[in-house]
Amino acid sequence: MAAPNSNCKPGEQLEIHDQLFFGTETFTGEVSDAEWRDFLANAVSPRFPNGFTVLSGRGQWRGSSGEIVRERSKVLLLVHRETAESDTAIGELVDIYKRRFQQESVLRVRSPVCVSFR
Repeated sequence: MAAPNSNCKPGEQLEIHDQLFFGTETFTGEVSDAEWRDFLANAVSPRFPNGFTVLSGRGQWRGSSGEIVRERSKVLLLVHRETAESDTAIGELVDIYKRRFQQESVLRVRSPVCVSFR
């Protein structure tokens, strides 16, 4: 999946940028701020201790029933090396969230990127 290192400029490193989109509507209401913080602390942080960013938003998607769903969402941004461990960790995050908050799906957008700290 990743492009060759030669596509990055000197001083940059090739990594993977994952964006995970989490809906917050559940059958019993909405994922609370405390529940989200718990998910970050106990599921995300142990798997990605080097860091991540979270954005809040509003989105819409079409569920498997064909119904349009509009809801608040959380976007988790991860930049990491391409490894089997990181891929497994992301799969675990998705499974934990879906199970804990009765979600049909979590959208994952994955891209190779050149990164640097300056």
